[in-house]
Amino acid sequence: MLIIVESPTKAKKIQSILKVKAISTVGHFKDLPEDRMGVDLTTYEPTFVYHGNKTHLPNELRAAARGETVMLAGDPDREGYAISCHIHDEVKSVAKECLRMEIYEVTEKGLKESLAKAVPFEKTNNGLYNAFLARRIGDRLVGYILSPIANKSLRGSYSVGRVQSPAVRLVVDREREIRSFVSSPYWVLDIQLDKDGTIFLARHVKGKFPQKSDAQQIIDAIKAQSHALAEKVERKEVKQSPKPPFSTVDLQAAAAARLKFTPEQTMKLAQALFDHGSITYHRTDSVRMDEAFVAEIREFLGKSLGTHYLPPQPYRHASKNSQAEAHEGIRPTHMHSLVDIPAIIKKEGLTADHARLYELIFKRAIASQMAPARYVSTVMIFDVAGERFRAAGRVLLFDGFLKVYAEVDEEKEKKGEEDRLQLLPLVEVGELVPKTGETLEEKKTKPPGRFTLGSLVKELERFGIGRPSTYAAITKNIVDRGYIKEEKGRVIPLLPGERLIDFLRDKHGWVIDYDLTSKMEGFLDLVVENRETWQRFCKGVHSKMGFSIPPARTVGGAPARRNSNTPMTLPKRMVSSFPRKL
Repeated sequence: MLIIVESPTKAKKIQSILKVKAISTVGHFKDLPEDRMGVDLTTYEPTFVYHGNKTHLPNELRAAARGETVMLAGDPDREGYAISCHIHDEVKSVAKECLRMEIYEVTEKGLKESLAKAVPFEKTNNGLYNAFLARRIGDRLVGYILSPIANKSLRGSYSVGRVQSPAVRLVVDREREIRSFVSSPYWVLDIQLDKDGTIFLARHVKGKFPQKSDAQQIIDAIKAQSHALAEKVERKEVKQSPKPPFSTVDLQAAAAARLKFTPEQTMKLAQALFDHGSITYHRTDSVRMDEAFVAEIREFLGKSLGTHYLPPQPYRHASKNSQAEAHEGIRPTHMHSLVDIPAIIKKEGLTADHARLYELIFKRAIASQMAPARYVSTVMIFDVAGERFRAAGRVLLFDGFLKVYAEVDEEKEKKGEEDRLQLLPLVEVGELVPKTGETLEEKKTKPPGRFTLGSLVKELERFGIGRPSTYAAITKNIVDRGYIKEEKGRVIPLLPGERLIDFLRDKHGWVIDYDLTSKMEGFLDLVVENRETWQRFCKGVHSKMGFSIPPARTVGGAPARRNSNTPMTLPKRMVSSFPRKL
């Protein structure tokens, strides 16, 4: 048996566990050429070439596969399946048989399960490869046709991307919203109360006063009052449930907020953790967790923390995308104590950053099966000379999952003071509480906050732009090309990025249209399901450029001559479906 994977580390690990030969391609070994379009503009058929440093690989693959049962075990996503397809093309004539093997965890249990589920490659869903073709060729058409036009118009070196350009637009539009924001003052009015030495604040129920004079009138009316009457006291117990295990996007956002890792760093570290068998597959939309592993968590928590830290029944976290349920969220591959992490990481020869990311993944997965945190939430309404003030607070009764995974706001700006939570004393309705003072504070409305790289990834997900497996590459690309930069943890656009977006908005607005970009992703999903074709996707993308296709001019290094078959507009039968699906 021969197992062919993408990563040399994974190949070595598989070989040590299963005692069978495993080799790697080190990612893609065939792609579109770098020096020319590589796509027939009439049929959209691609011309794939071997990477310059991998021209030897096909011969090596065939030599290793001769007479063997070959397990094509590229990653369980479109790109991994495409690599397996290219390997299949090379070895099918010499191998005894070729099977598709999808690996979700590099452990003895995971590998044996994957082997048991392997199927003849010819019986797998070729729609995955077709979606890869659609994505790769569509991106090539956009990049190689629109980039030269942008270069000529803007007199510089610019790159237009089907997904990267909308990502740049998000940053540019946010920055311009900040620049155009006109701050206006407002005032907040608090009273200070003292119940048996516990000092707390209550804010006027109006919240914000646009005019200082209105708030000052209230101060003048209540200043002589020495007590506030407790008019209403509401106490209720509230529960805070744990979040599910990480999906790819949530991991990138959390690692950016907590560890200050870029999405690219996070994915590199996660790739190594996966290849070494420490975590499950790290490119996933799913938050489901294997029932056997859930049972391990519950047994471990019951022994280490006590059964009161367990919910009566295991949580069943559901994914937004029902198609993702075939996979799992990102979790450790085996249960152990938190104190064992340094030794585990050292044994695998990994770094301190790997340990930090692994600990984050470990804690989130374990906490996802723990009992909720419980609070007593209290809201009090006080009357002072006919004016009403509100005090809110909560007291933690039981930490629950917070014992393992402390919550932080990973996606939003820090909450304002008006959302503060404070320790409140015991007060009963009708009680007079001493008032010790009033404060009138001037504040200013604030513009929306800049993105972090983590929150930018979440915004891409919210708009349906790109896929979790591509976000790290997208953010790296637009930083490397000088369109955006990270400054003090926040993302700002650079002049080339703004110039490019202005040009595209004026001349080729479709390529930065969020809704259309999202529809393209939906169309690719239809290709995976064999309900649409990759050619129609490419034709649709090409048609959007229409007049942008320069006749008899070099495009991406190859002459792109107009042809009567090259679509300027869509066939009538496609016109109605194209805007809906793509």
